[in-house]
Order: sequence, then C-alpha cells, then structure tokens
Amino acid sequence: MLSFLSGNLYSQSSFSIHAGPSFPLYDFGDDDAGGAGVGLNLGGKYIYKLNEKGIGLFIGADFNLNGLKSSVKDDIEDEFDGMGIDVDITYYKYINVPITAGLNYTFKANEQVTLFADFGIGADFFKVTSMTMEADNEEIEFNFDLSTQIAYKLGGGLLIQDKYIIGLHYNGLGKHNVKGEMKYDGDTVDLDDLELKVDVLTLTFGIKF
Repeated sequence: MLSFLSGNLYSQSSFSIHAGPSFPLYDFGDDDAGGAGVGLNLGGKYIYKLNEKGIGLFIGADFNLNGLKSSVKDDIEDEFDGMGIDVDITYYKYINVPITAGLNYTFKANEQVTLFADFGIGADFFKVTSMTMEADNEEIEFNFDLSTQIAYKLGGGLLIQDKYIIGLHYNGLGKHNVKGEMKYDGDTVDLDDLELKVDVLTLTFGIKF
C-alpha cells in the first residue's frame, strides 16, 4: 500500500528548475526612474496535479538580479566629469525574490508538446544593494533596507518531450517603498524614501524532473 501511495503521489507531482533573462518593464526600466537593465532570472517550481483535466496547483520561487543600464551609469559619470571630479563608483544592483503560489493548467497538444499556463500570487522581497563613491581618498556609502510587497505572476509556455520547458511570464512585483541611509566621514544620514514600481518579464528555459 505504501509503495502504491508513493508512486501515485509522484505521478501527480513534478519539480522543475529554470533560468533565463529578466527584462525590466515600465518605471523599473525607465532611465528617469529605476533605470534597471536586462538581468538574470533563476528559479524553481513545484506542481501538484489535481485532476486529469490538466488543473493543478503550483508553488515557486525566483531570483532576479538586475543592474543599472549603461545609459544611466553614463549620465551619472557625465555629471561628475562636468564638475571636474574624478570619482570611482560601485553601482547598486536590484534583487527581487518573489515567492508565489496558485493555479497551473496543462494541455497536451500532441505526444511531443504540452502547453501550460500559470497564475499565482504571493510576496516579493526587494533589495537594493549598497553603492559606494570614492574621490580624493574620501568615500560615501549608500545602504538600503529590504522591502516586501504583494506580487503576482502570470504566464505560460511549452513543455517539450515532457522534459524541456520554455516559459514566458509577467511578474508584477509591487510598488516598493525604498528606505536607506548615507554614511560619510563617520556620520549617518537617512535618505528620502523612494517609491518604485517593479515589473519584470522573464523568458526562461528549464528542465522538469
């Protein structure tokens, strides 16, 4: 009986991993707002099949890393060059870790290809990494707090030969209130809060286990 139950459970569930580019959308990728560039997505997803009609539940987690666009970096450096200041900058990066759960639907088109769709909600953990500026042996450091907001994920893709996955997903990761501080010459000053709406499109390639 234990063997039967174990095999039946396994047949109704699957786990997959994926990776691919992460494209910032709207304000998140706007030069005058977030200024995020194309980044990297890594993630995993567990699916539990509810019935033979293709309806299932999923839970997944993703890691998105986006740096600043080259155009944004160039504008910052041009500002300092215009003031005659030679500055060495370590730029901040954006990290988003959304954890979502929801519905999964699959439709077997033929023996080789299965179509799937996902819709889930959850939470996004958003972090802006530290930034430092050095000039004339002086250093200014900017540090930012972790922010958490409600997120959702919507998309789908192809499952090929019941093994290989191509997925395209829209990730609405919430409007985050970013708080931080600046450290200079032993003093710490709080920065003005910044609101940033984060939206990301991911194109991923994965393997089902």
